[in-house]
Amino acid sequence: MKLAAIQRFDTAVALIRCSMRLSIVSRITGIHPKLLRSLYREIHGRGATAGQMPSTNSILATRSGQASASVLAVFYRSAGGSAIYDQIDMTALLTAHELYLELLEAAIPPASPVKLLNITQAWIIARDIGTGAVYFQECRHCHIQFLSAMDARLPPGCPICALKRQESVKRFASQDKDD
Repeated sequence: MKLAAIQRFDTAVALIRCSMRLSIVSRITGIHPKLLRSLYREIHGRGATAGQMPSTNSILATRSGQASASVLAVFYRSAGGSAIYDQIDMTALLTAHELYLELLEAAIPPASPVKLLNITQAWIIARDIGTGAVYFQECRHCHIQFLSAMDARLPPGCPICALKRQESVKRFASQDKDD
């Protein structure tokens, strides 16, 4: 086996360990899906997830989803630099996803309704950053960078400021009930 083939196989194993969709792993590595399915079953003890791929619109459908995706995307851009606009940098994406999970798992309470993004969703975001379907904006109030999409369901705006406003309204409403 040649070194390049070993590296592709190692990449496939790393991505499968992260539970990335096999169609993406096959696209990245060039390894036949049948072999990848066998590897997935061996690593996870069950079959791989099948079905429709998530879309950026579904990921960015809520303000909390938009905020979560923005954190991941900022880490990805920091790890990959301007090259992320030309092609997906898998090393940078894996690094960004790992940092994202470490940060949010520590920051989000276990009972929170916020769902963490998986590696497949991270890849979808990275792909759409490269195509321009999603892009970074800076909030004119809090000055953070956040993701927006061309055909987003949400009105344009900063997810962090919107979540802060929602939290303020909830606090005000609960204080009103107590009075």
